[in-house]
Amino acid sequence: MLSAVQQLEGESLGAICYGLGPFDGSLAEAQQRFLQTLGTDIASNIDGRVILAGVSLGTLIAELAEKRIEAQWLVPDYCVGLLPAANHSADFTIGTGTAGLASLDTDSCGKIVVEGTVPYLEQLALLTEAKRVLTANGELLLIGEYLDDDSRIERSELANLSSLRQLSKRLGFRILEERDCSEAGLASVRALEQKADEMQTQILSDTEVDVAALELAGAELQFIATEFEESRRSLKVFKFRKEQDSLGEYSNAEFADIGSFSSAELKRLFEESFHTEFDQEQWRWKYEFGNGRCVVARSEPGGNIVSHYGGAPREILYFGQPNVAIQVCDVMVLPEIRRHYGKRSLFFNTAATFLEREIGNTVRQLLGFGFPNQKAMNIALRLGLYEKTDDFIELVYSVPEKPSSALQVELANLEDKQQSDAIDGLWQQMATAFGDAIIGIRDSSYLKYRYFQHPFYHRGLYHPYLVRDEAGHPSALFVLKAHGDELLLMDLISPALDIKPMLGEIVAFCCKQWQGRALKIWITRAWQEAVQLPDCVVNDLGIEIPCNSWNRGPDAETLYGAWWLTAGDMDFM
Repeated sequence: MLSAVQQLEGESLGAICYGLGPFDGSLAEAQQRFLQTLGTDIASNIDGRVILAGVSLGTLIAELAEKRIEAQWLVPDYCVGLLPAANHSADFTIGTGTAGLASLDTDSCGKIVVEGTVPYLEQLALLTEAKRVLTANGELLLIGEYLDDDSRIERSELANLSSLRQLSKRLGFRILEERDCSEAGLASVRALEQKADEMQTQILSDTEVDVAALELAGAELQFIATEFEESRRSLKVFKFRKEQDSLGEYSNAEFADIGSFSSAELKRLFEESFHTEFDQEQWRWKYEFGNGRCVVARSEPGGNIVSHYGGAPREILYFGQPNVAIQVCDVMVLPEIRRHYGKRSLFFNTAATFLEREIGNTVRQLLGFGFPNQKAMNIALRLGLYEKTDDFIELVYSVPEKPSSALQVELANLEDKQQSDAIDGLWQQMATAFGDAIIGIRDSSYLKYRYFQHPFYHRGLYHPYLVRDEAGHPSALFVLKAHGDELLLMDLISPALDIKPMLGEIVAFCCKQWQGRALKIWITRAWQEAVQLPDCVVNDLGIEIPCNSWNRGPDAETLYGAWWLTAGDMDFM
């Protein structure tokens, strides 16, 4: 939309940034004022080469050259063909943001300027690369839009302002200046809306923009303007200075996401953390097939991974509405660096970075949950990372003296479409009873992934059963796993009113078919009554269910006692 308006006005595509008022002339004039102000800022306090990353910044190359300042321009490859011919004489390199910075030498630049792309780039990678490339006390300028208000549950692609401030400090930057240009941003959007309205007929006749695209662009402009007016969106110019002592003894620590390493690099960390053999197949199931997420820390760039904080996404019903949660898992810190767990520790900084990126009102997953041991929970509570929402308990059902079950039971096969469709119907019946609760979706698609594609199933450790009524119609699905001398009920999909009667039948079935083994279930305490049968034994597992309290999201009071969780909701069971 912006480029179409500019081209029809006879303006080049040399700048697509927001403009600086007054807006009594063209948008291009307002943009030029913004860039002139920015150029003056860039030219000040220069010690070394300047990197300009962004389409609009190429216009500053000549200005910096006049001042004998060495500059390099990074532009996205998809914009090269659209740039005016005059700008092709500038020193530009294809690949903006993280990709462009990755091609530069360590400690090679005195100043880096990134325009407009920050909301759509991974902040973690961008700040990490900038830290590597900048010289000591080098400066980083970020120009872009940010999410200023994350108080309501609404996904946003904008970079979270609060998270940026915290992450930049965590990665070794100090904020020198935070300039608010939101009024100019709103004025630019309104000016563009007005121009677009005036030129709508001409745009449609002189360009290839179709009606649907034009309407979509208009709606987007209105959306952006509304967010500016509501102070949800802001336009900021940040100036950071690289400082090495932000993490004390871990000042050289490098943080990254799941795309930065191979799973084999985690073998030592995993085995020394959990004292169990690293299972490559299970890891792939969780993080590759299950789209797992994580943040890792290396003690120094290129060094070994010494801290890991992971999560497995899970589609849920959040008080009757579809949403996404993530189960926190594989929280690991190498034993020799576990000396403390304060707010300067690698554990805290890894955990906080993960929570900011992955959990909250405006990011991929609304909720986080997990099953930490008591020590881990106490540490997270003390650091302000978690709050408690429930306890995980165990119910062991009594073994009947004369087990008798009328169930028609067969091994489940969800490759059978009829079975899959039947399970989807059972799940829909079950889901209706959880409108005032939170429950992970248990349809056939999820069950295939969780059990039938899990390495444990192929090793004969999961036993899924389909229950039919007297007429042969599917009435429930349940999954068992041997656990010591007992059987653990991993999951039960059944209409809610049938859960207790079904459990009684399953207890008898297990006793009869599994040589008298007792059946037990792990469940959140709030749902104890829903699964408690006469004479069963209730045991505390010493596991508290946490929620994220580090950044904005549903609070513990809202979530307390709402989760329906069973052993099947654990990644390691």
